[in-house]
Formats: sequence, structure tokens, C-alpha cells
Amino acid sequence: MQQLVFDFFTLLNLEPIEIRQGVWQVQADDALMKELDGWRAQGRLLQFTFEQRAAEMYGADLICQGSYRLNSILQVIRRQGILSQAHIPHEYFHEPSIRKKILGGFSASERAYVVNCSLQYTQYIQLEILVEARGLQKKESIHTVVVDLSSCKVLKFAFPHHLLKAGGVGADAVRKRRCSIKQALITASSHLQGTIVSDIAWAQAAENKLAQEETKLRDFFQGRTESDEYQAKKQELQQRLAPVLTMDALRGAILWVPLYQYRLVVVATSGKEQSKTLTYDPVGNWYLQDLDQITRDAPDRTSTHH
Repeated sequence: MQQLVFDFFTLLNLEPIEIRQGVWQVQADDALMKELDGWRAQGRLLQFTFEQRAAEMYGADLICQGSYRLNSILQVIRRQGILSQAHIPHEYFHEPSIRKKILGGFSASERAYVVNCSLQYTQYIQLEILVEARGLQKKESIHTVVVDLSSCKVLKFAFPHHLLKAGGVGADAVRKRRCSIKQALITASSHLQGTIVSDIAWAQAAENKLAQEETKLRDFFQGRTESDEYQAKKQELQQRLAPVLTMDALRGAILWVPLYQYRLVVVATSGKEQSKTLTYDPVGNWYLQDLDQITRDAPDRTSTHH
């Protein structure tokens, strides 16, 4: 919690000063105070602490679980970056090593030559989804789901944060999407539902309790189950006890991930050669081969492609 607060001020280019042990001051301008305390607020010297005793002794804002000042900071944070964007630069990877890996993947009966290499990006969306399972008790959890916007498939891992750089990339170097944001959200929700439904004890317990209460209600209204009062009581029971699973996408990020696309000529021992296009993702460590299937007799080679 303390780290969150100090990170919050750091992102605002503000540096709190510890004026006495456990008590900090920071100069907040009008814009920040209006975000924290509403449109009537004005800039002031904001004094805060994480200790109840220090707050009472020095009149500082107390920042702790459930406190007004912590909630006001959290509200500001939640309004930021609903949909952001980031990319992983190509220069993080050693292209000669990738080229060696690509060429080393062919069988001993083939020779492969690189004609050229182009740098591209593919798009993913990373979603932070709040899942609420409400039965006899309510359980909340936040899940990170990454969807490939080229295939609309869920990635098995999240991208390392230390590789991500803020901002997007030029549109001319980006592979075309085949999956809309709406489709990606549906895919992510279905993935989470499949994961959560594997443990349905909470839902079964709620259904059993609901069935017991409805039996008691029918017995009580014996002969009067068509009445409006009975129907109202039954609806009230269902609203209170029926298991419900809800999902809420809190925020997301469009991520551009580097690809290396190689144009290759592959020569078989028979002398036939093929022109192939092979695309490699260095983060996911996979490659996709798009074959042109242009096969022809290989001419005599007196030079090597690079």
C-alpha cells in the first residue's frame, strides 16, 4: 500500500518529503486536488501518514485500508489507462541468433538460404477481468487474460512487464487483425468461464439451499402458490440465493509484439527449390510457415544468399 502511494506521486513528478518520522508532505496543485477531492478543492500542502497515532497527533491524512485518502487515490488510479498500448522493441532480440535458429530447423537433406528479413509486429490484447462468483458467499478474483488478435486464441502466458515500452508502432509494420476487440473479450470470458466452472461446488451449494427454501415456501403457501404474494417471495429467494457468475473487464492494453519474417529459398537434394516465407515470434518462441510452394529446378549456384 505504501509503495502504491509513493509510486502514485512519482508518476505525477512529485516527491513527498518526510518532515518527521512517519509523516510526509507533498505540494499538490489545483488539478490534483480537484481529482482527489472534487471540483471545489484547491491546491494545498498535502500531509499524510500511514499511522493512526501520527494522524491524530499531527493532523495528517491517514492512509490505511478503508480510509478516505486511500480511496480517493485509488479512484484517481482507476480512472487512468482504461485502454492503453505498449510494444516490445525488436532491438531486445539478437537477429543473427534468430536467423541461425531458423536455418537450423531444416533437415539435413535440405539447404536453406535467407533472401531477406523484414521486421513486423503482431497484435495482442491483455485484459484485466474482475470475476465475481456469488452463491451463499461472494468471492471476487482478478484474472489476466491475453488474446492473440491474429488468431483469437488465448495465450498461455502474460508478457513480461520489463520488456514492454509505452506507446504503439507504425501501422505499416503491423499484421492485420483477424479478431475484433469484442470477439477477444468474448473469447477471454469463455476461457475464464471454462476455468471457473471446473469448480462448481459453490454454485451447487447455493442451488441446494435455494431448493430447500423454495420447498419451505411452497409448504407455507400450500393451495395459494398462484398468488402474487407467493410469486414475489419466490422471486426474492431467487435473487438472494441463486448462484450468479459475473465478469467485468476493468482495463486492457493493446500490445504489439515483434515478428521476424524471413524470405527463404530451400533446396532439396533432388535439386528442386522452393520459395518460402517463415515468420518467427521471439517472445512466444513459435514460428508460422507460409509456403508459396514455388518449386523449380535449382540453377547452378556460384554465390550464397545472405
